[in-house]
Amino acid sequence: MCGVVVIATRWWLAWLLVTVACLMALLGANLSPSWLLAPPYDAAEANLLKGSSAGQPALCSDGRSDQVSGLSGCRAVEERPSIGLWIRCVFMKASLKPSLHCGVYATRVTDLPPAQVASLVAVVAATAITTLTCFAIFSATCVRVIRGRSWFSTIGTIQAVAGVLSLLGAAVFPLGWDSSRVRSMCGDDAGFYYPSGCTVGWAMYAVLGGSIGLLLCTCLATFSAKSTATDRVSNEIAKGSQVVCLI
Repeated sequence: MCGVVVIATRWWLAWLLVTVACLMALLGANLSPSWLLAPPYDAAEANLLKGSSAGQPALCSDGRSDQVSGLSGCRAVEERPSIGLWIRCVFMKASLKPSLHCGVYATRVTDLPPAQVASLVAVVAATAITTLTCFAIFSATCVRVIRGRSWFSTIGTIQAVAGVLSLLGAAVFPLGWDSSRVRSMCGDDAGFYYPSGCTVGWAMYAVLGGSIGLLLCTCLATFSAKSTATDRVSNEIAKGSQVVCLI
């Protein structure tokens, strides 16, 4: 039993669940190409959709050929090219129907703009730290003080650092929007914090949500520490209980 009394409270459980949710958000953002989404039609797709006013068949997004003028009769393209921290999705012309293919496009540091490298390092570091704090929170059920310092406040401080790192990663990422790769996808006028025709994907919002959640965990750590020192917990310990579960 860890040599001490194991205490689990509802505040501890809330702290753990929020931390796990933040970890899932950061992991999803790391593995997602949906940081920056291209316009509904990229240049190659638009050329395929234009057709010919002279009666030539126009190729629609579903691969069928219709006798149409312009874009009439063609549905909007739901799949969109995108760029992530190290994964991107692009249209590949396979037979008559272009298909979206996703994969790693950054095999060397020089493949990415410096701002994107900084964003990648910050988000990956925040994800790694958050993973470690998940295990640390489990240990907090039986270890509450280390070297005279509250283990809860120590974990909360580390989570705050992870939150700031992930927040910086999301803030730095748009500084790489002036790269040639982004401009070819979004437009020649794309630049710092201006995606031109592109839109911000869900991965950016996931990182922002995870960052806020990690900062919130600092408060949850304080409440969790206080919940282990209540009269109810003291009474359970006085009764000889080695496992106190107040959830």
